[in-house]
This record gives sequence, C-alpha cells and structure tokens, in this order.
Amino acid sequence: MSNSSKRALLLVMIASTCIGASTLKPSAEQAYETIVSKLGVRETGNLMFARYSLENLKLLEAFLEQYESGVEHEKVLYLRAHTIWSMHRYDKASAAYAKYIKNYPEGRFTRISRLREGAAYLFSGQADKALPLLRALERDYPDRPEMYGRELAYAYSRTGKQEQALFFMKFVEVNMQNSGKQRLLPRLQSHFNIIRMVDKPLRPFEVKDHLSGRLISNETLKGKVVFLDFWATWCAPCLAELPYLQKANTQLGNDDFAILSIGLDEDKDAYERMIKSRNMTWQHFFDGKKWDNQLAGVFDIHSIPANLLVDKEGIVRSVNLRGQAVLDEAKALLKRRVK
Repeated sequence: MSNSSKRALLLVMIASTCIGASTLKPSAEQAYETIVSKLGVRETGNLMFARYSLENLKLLEAFLEQYESGVEHEKVLYLRAHTIWSMHRYDKASAAYAKYIKNYPEGRFTRISRLREGAAYLFSGQADKALPLLRALERDYPDRPEMYGRELAYAYSRTGKQEQALFFMKFVEVNMQNSGKQRLLPRLQSHFNIIRMVDKPLRPFEVKDHLSGRLISNETLKGKVVFLDFWATWCAPCLAELPYLQKANTQLGNDDFAILSIGLDEDKDAYERMIKSRNMTWQHFFDGKKWDNQLAGVFDIHSIPANLLVDKEGIVRSVNLRGQAVLDEAKALLKRRVK
C-alpha cells in the first residue's frame, strides 16, 4: 500500500470514528495496517514496539472504539497499554494493562502485561498493590526470577519488608547461579545492590557543587531529608522524572530538604544548558567521566535513572523512586521526628 493510500485510509478511519458512518468503515485488518505504518509498529517474539505520543494514543483508542475483537484488537489493546507506559503515565498504565489481561487472560502479551501492571503500580507509588501481583508471577513462574525479580525485590522493600527483600534477593542469586543463568545476573544485581542500601547509613562522600563550588558531604547534608538523583542529559527516562524533581524542589526546598543531582555526562556544555533550560536550581555534581563518575563509583551505580532518598539521620530509606512517589515519600520523612 502506497503512503498516499495509507493516509487516505487513516482519514477514512478517523471519519468513521467521528460520524459513525458504517459505510466508510474499513476492515480491522486495513485499519491495523494504517496503525502499523503510522506508529512504526515492530514485533519481536512476544513483544511489540511503536512510536508513542498523545496523537498516536488517540489513534489507538479510536481503533478500539470501532473494533471490539479479533487478532488486531488484541494487538492494539496491548499497544495502547505500551504507549501509556512509554509516556511514563504509570498511574494510568496499570489499568491499561489490566484491561488487556481481562480481555486476553491467555493472550500473546499476557505475561509481559502482568509484569508491567505490577511495575506500573510500583512506579506510581502504590507498592502495596504491586506486591500481590508480582508474587503471583513468582508462583506461576518459579523458574523465571530474571523476569520479575527486580520488581518484586523493590516491592518488598517499598512496603516495609526489607528483610524479605534481602532473603528474596539472596535466594534469586543462588538459584540463578545453580541453574546456569549466571549471564543474566549482573543486570539484576545492579538493582539488588542498591536495594541493599535501604536502612543503612548513606555511604560517605565529599564533592563540590558544580554551580557554586561549595562543599557537599554527609556532614553538610546532616539533618536534612536528601534526594540523590543519578541522571544524564541523554537518558530519556531521567528527563521524564525531572518535572517531579522540580515539583519536590518547589514544594519542599528549604533548610530541611535538599536535592543533589549527579550527572553522568561527558559534554559539559550540553549538561549546563540542560540544567539552565530545565530550571534545575538545586545542587549538582559533574566530573565529565560518565559511568566512571566519582559518586557513581561510591554508590555502585550501573544504570539510570537511579536515586536514593535519605532521612534526617543519614539513613537510606527508599531507592529508585519514580514520579509522585518522590514527593510523597520525602514529605513523609520530613514529618518524622529525629530521635
């Protein structure tokens, strides 16, 4: 089908959605071909990928209003959830994945949808809802901890079950070693290692603020709730989190709360332009060494976004928070009395 024909078909589909003109309605297969072209849909095994945007989300929803079953419906229903997830709308993604699972409990994308439903609750600060969903995956796939292990460990930790998180992570490591899955362990362990910092004192460090040149250390941060954020200008998920950091800084930024952003960039000019354009008026550390960054080494950071939330006594209380959870958990720590 030529590009002009695809564009024409798209217009027909939109028209039928808007005016309900059944005589203009293309077949589900034809309408889906248009979506494949418009969104650049790719399929790999039991995974699908597509370009995401609000406009593309509306196109998927228009399709679902017109077609209520069939192979194409299943794919588009999954792509809708995937698009919401990719736009970092985690508070909406859990419901979108749940809808797919309800419609296709044994579907092609059910397993990944179950994992993403739990992860979306986790990323939107609802770990209590994530935990039972992720434990159900563990029961159904006991020999596949590499699939859900990261999310389940976070869920245990975020719901105050740090001892269970520690036991679970050790069990997974031993199990994967014994079953010949050593090559899959490093990525999991990069998350396990940061989870193991919870309830422990913040590791000692001393650096200078990139903007002011002032010393930043455990001592200068003492008595404050501190959010350490590892990011980079080239990290799209990191940039998606910036509005939440800005919100936390605006609402909580005072003598009792501080943000320290650690940039894993090499290009100093690009880094400084980003800080200025995004109005990131808090403390920063930059040394131009990317993954060899001094603080990335201190805290053993191997993937980003990564972060640690530290209480007024210098104890790490949460790690790798996303979205609104940053503000909510920081507020909770600010209300705690120092012993």
